Amino acid sequence: MKHELLRMDHITLSQGGEIFLDNLSFQMFAGEIMGLVAQNNKGCDQLVSLICNNQPIDFGTVWYDGQIVNSYFCSGRNANRVYVIEQKSHLVEGLSIADNLFVLRKGFRKYYINESVLSRQAASFLQENGIRIDMAKRVASLTPLERSLVELGKALLSGCRLVIVDNPGNFLSQHDLTEFQQMLKRIRDEGISILYIGNHHQEVFRIADRTSLFSGGRIVKIFEKGEMTDQNIEPYITDWNIREPELEPDPESEDGILHFHRVCAGSLRKLRFVLHKGECLTLLDMDKRIAEDILRLLTGQTECREGWITLEHEPYTAQRASGYLDEGIAIIPQDCAESLLFRNKTYMENLTFLLDRKLGKSLIPGKIYRSIRREFGPLAGPAINAANITSLPLQEQIALVYYRMLLFSPRVLVCIQPLAKGDMYTRMKILKLLRGFLDRGTAVLIITANISDTLDISDRLLVVEDGTCTAVYEKQEFDRIAATVHTPAGTSGTARNKGLLY
Repeated sequence: MKHELLRMDHITLSQGGEIFLDNLSFQMFAGEIMGLVAQNNKGCDQLVSLICNNQPIDFGTVWYDGQIVNSYFCSGRNANRVYVIEQKSHLVEGLSIADNLFVLRKGFRKYYINESVLSRQAASFLQENGIRIDMAKRVASLTPLERSLVELGKALLSGCRLVIVDNPGNFLSQHDLTEFQQMLKRIRDEGISILYIGNHHQEVFRIADRTSLFSGGRIVKIFEKGEMTDQNIEPYITDWNIREPELEPDPESEDGILHFHRVCAGSLRKLRFVLHKGECLTLLDMDKRIAEDILRLLTGQTECREGWITLEHEPYTAQRASGYLDEGIAIIPQDCAESLLFRNKTYMENLTFLLDRKLGKSLIPGKIYRSIRREFGPLAGPAINAANITSLPLQEQIALVYYRMLLFSPRVLVCIQPLAKGDMYTRMKILKLLRGFLDRGTAVLIITANISDTLDISDRLLVVEDGTCTAVYEKQEFDRIAATVHTPAGTSGTARNKGLLY
């Protein structure tokens, strides 16, 4: 018989007059992986916080391990034995792995610490739980996977029976994510419960025993094991498509735009591909190392050690790359809303930030601003009148970045993990925006460590491992990618050696 570990019954939670959890009911059993996919982010942080700490609630009751730990009439504010693994590390970087596991553990009482004894005990404990880490490493030098495994070990050592894993696909490479998921399944089999939060339902479905669809502060649907398919979730996401006016495409021009000719630089080893006009090409970065190297090449911060790059069949030198915007290359980083927007400026000021560069004028006539407002008003909606973008929802801030780049009319748009942040609604909006660029003939290059959702818009997929392309997939082959890209390079069979780079 299943043992119920967590039950949240008709929970209502408001903060500052806004309701974040609205009559929410949620249940988890011991020894299961419960997936959580958020249609929007509202209430998600509050849900995690409430599971960890019994803060006051407006209505409802929370049971943990068979005991009432929180209710609307009595909130003890005590913490439950729950551990959260997220992008932000909860380890102390200046200390050793053993110190993080033992010394910082609640209840540790020793005044004299034998470092060698602690190290042996830590190594033995981790090995017993199938976690292999070099104990000589300091926490500051751990890879994202090693850090996550140490935190998992810390959770087990602390006696936590529930571990919350928050969007691991955002900070782990594809290979690391697969290994980490295998470890989660192992501790699941030992009776530990996992709440696996993910932005991408494909990623969550691969590991979860059940999946909850979270929207507007409540659970709207629970998918059981046999129900976790794209077909079953489709009715819940089709209404999230953003219908926006179509922009007129630019005239046709020469097809090949950006070429990497056996480029060696940084971690890149003879990387070779071509990006065509109006094509969306996704580079799956299995090691999560190539994005920075490619950006440094495209922005003139470094040069090719071997090989060369051409833009419109002309050598793309470091001198040309130093003015990459003028060359028609636009770059949207993963944290675009934080790094590319000015918080103290209006929506229109942010939108037209690059306009003087595009027109080659320091003073822009008012009629041009009015024309831009007329063109982008139907796309941006009421947000275009915002005097302070800080108050705008995340999806509107991200959309503003894309509209700015659209106004610049780039030949090539490079996006770094565009779907890593935001809820499912935000991701659908980003996909719609990217289609607007493609309709105009802009070539889109996506560099990501997680292919979930990007296949909806991609025309080709290149798997890059150890700095070189190990497999190429055309669009008609995408239906079998899920079974191949999560295995070591070289096992994908026919796609690996097809020679489809050009």
